[in-house]
Amino acid sequence: MAVEPTAYEARWHALCAGLDAHPEIKVGYRIDGGIDADLADAVTAWTALAGTTGTPAPAGVADCFHRFRRLGRQWRTRTSGVSGEFLLTHLAGARPQAYQSWIDPRTGGERFPFSELRIIDEHPVSGTGGFTGVRLRPGGEPELWWSTIRYADWRLDLGYREYLDTLLLTRGAFDWQFLFTPAPLASEEFDQVRARLERTLDELPALFPGDDHSDLRRRFEERL
Repeated sequence: MAVEPTAYEARWHALCAGLDAHPEIKVGYRIDGGIDADLADAVTAWTALAGTTGTPAPAGVADCFHRFRRLGRQWRTRTSGVSGEFLLTHLAGARPQAYQSWIDPRTGGERFPFSELRIIDEHPVSGTGGFTGVRLRPGGEPELWWSTIRYADWRLDLGYREYLDTLLLTRGAFDWQFLFTPAPLASEEFDQVRARLERTLDELPALFPGDDHSDLRRRFEERL
């Protein structure tokens, strides 16, 4: 029997359908892993994720609670070269990386093992190596981290709900996460990231005119 989606889950289904049907977008890969009907609510999901760490649930988690085992799209525009990918996993199903390694904060601070991150969004098809994970902090607020192969690891200036809100807005356009880090976007090292973000922010309003991308544009311009 099909599981009835919540209103929030229906927003994500609509986003995926919009990408699939958009005349200016080619979807290269679709991942629809279904809804986990056994997942009752946000409290249950967070308890399963946090385990015995004592990490409190992030603010607003009930407002963005979803039960997707896996839901994602890998896409690109037909003419402008803008592209993106996302793959959501619900909180109770979020897992650490399968291999042992370390997160090395680009802005300083002590490194910590990958095992402290639970992956909620990643790029398995494009192979960028990028992923976003929740870091469980015993007795402290959870953190969101953006991990990349080429540009190291960054703590995001976003909470869990804000991350999903922005993912809805960007459709997972590549490198959007850097807008919420202190990454030096004006530097030569980030030339490719800067060019990609500029192209993306020029194109998204034309692709999705009903959305407001002004805050993303402002963040980008403040960094230059």
